[in-house]
Amino acid sequence: MLLIAGGVGITPMRALFETLPGGPGDITLLYRAGAEEQLVLRAELEAIAAERQAGLHYLLGPSGAGYEPLAPQALAALVPDLAERDVYLCGPPGMSGAAQAGLLRAGVPAGRIHSECFGF
Repeated sequence: MLLIAGGVGITPMRALFETLPGGPGDITLLYRAGAEEQLVLRAELEAIAAERQAGLHYLLGPSGAGYEPLAPQALAALVPDLAERDVYLCGPPGMSGAAQAGLLRAGVPAGRIHSECFGF
C-alpha cells in the first residue's frame, strides 16, 4: 500500500497507516506539506512507522517554482515498486490532482488509485 496525504487529508491516512494489514515494508506514507511547521501528527506518524517498520517520507516545499514532489520520477524514486501498489490518496484538490496525474504517468493503473479530496 501507498498512502499519500496533504493538509487535513493526513487524518484519515494516519488511521490507515496504523491499522492496514501488512508486514515490514508493505506500507509507505508520503505526507505533502509546504513547510516542516505545517506537519501535524508528526510524532504519532514516526512512532507508527517505527513500530510497523513502514516507510514515511515528508514532501516539503512550496507548490510550483519547479518543485514537483508528486512527479512520476519523484514518486518512483521514493517507492520503486509503485506500479504494483494500491494507492490511497487524500488531500486538497490541487495536490490530489497532481498526485493522481503523477501516479498514472508512473504506471499505476487507475483502478489501484483510491482518492478523496478535501477543500476549504
